[in-house]
Amino acid sequence: MAKDNVTPLRPTHESKEARLARMRDRFEQAHPATSARPKAGGSAKALLVFIAIGLLMIWLASTLAG
Repeated sequence: MAKDNVTPLRPTHESKEARLARMRDRFEQAHPATSARPKAGGSAKALLVFIAIGLLMIWLASTLAG
């Protein structure tokens, strides 16, 4: 009597490793590594924008209250 091909309830270690390798490859393709040097001045610009928005909100609130 020939053995029937039966799918095991638990995947083998090799199939788990292969699945993880495929997932890792897809993740690396979707999220390529960025350069080591970040863009300079990004946080300074953001800080200036937040300060300007805060000042405009204060000015608007004082104008509406007056």
